[in-house]
Amino acid sequence: MPRKVTKTKESRSNKTNLPVHQNKRGYSLQADSFTTKIENNLQNQSKISLVLGALIVLVVGILVFNYFNKSEPDLGPAQQTEQAREQDVTPDSLPGKYTVKQDDTLFDIADKYYKDGYKFTKIANANNLTNPDLLEPGQVLAIPKVEIATNPSTQLASADINVTPNAPDTQWGPKIEGNTYTVQEDDWLSKIAGRAYGDIFTFDKIAAANNLSNPDLIEPGMVLTIPR
Repeated sequence: MPRKVTKTKESRSNKTNLPVHQNKRGYSLQADSFTTKIENNLQNQSKISLVLGALIVLVVGILVFNYFNKSEPDLGPAQQTEQAREQDVTPDSLPGKYTVKQDDTLFDIADKYYKDGYKFTKIANANNLTNPDLLEPGQVLAIPKVEIATNPSTQLASADINVTPNAPDTQWGPKIEGNTYTVQEDDWLSKIAGRAYGDIFTFDKIAAANNLSNPDLIEPGMVLTIPR
């Protein structure tokens, strides 16, 4: 007949104590995990604070540098134009400098300073301009002083041996009747064409006959062929 097994106090004690031990261990692990998370969060916040602090220092440094090294503020187009006008030489103070404005032409500039736009060649020669038609806003030109003749027609007639004595005057000066002409001070090719042909727009005929690549640039003393 099988014997009845009885449970001892020891076995009951072990059975009862096992869950308590496991529960304490679980609480310990959870506490360690929570502490680790807190430490990691503190470390991350510390790194973020360092980065933000460095950025703030950098921005403040740039602002301070710009403050002590700032240049004069940029001027707008209207202010630049007004400043350029103030720096331009006046007609009574020649020689001097002039800053080219928007829509300026060399003819207009010469007319402003010499009361004669056709003296633009003086400015072109003084600035070594190969093409007087090309001016850029902001370009600085030297404006030479030019003696304005009181009676240019008389001067041309006496200086140019190719002008026929007592020849009728044109609106550009004494008529040129010869086959050659010596360029005088303040001459321009259109003016010579007007005196030779009565039409300033025939200057290209003289330019072609004399192989002039730039009709705007002629020098006093140059002898031109006047084709007929």
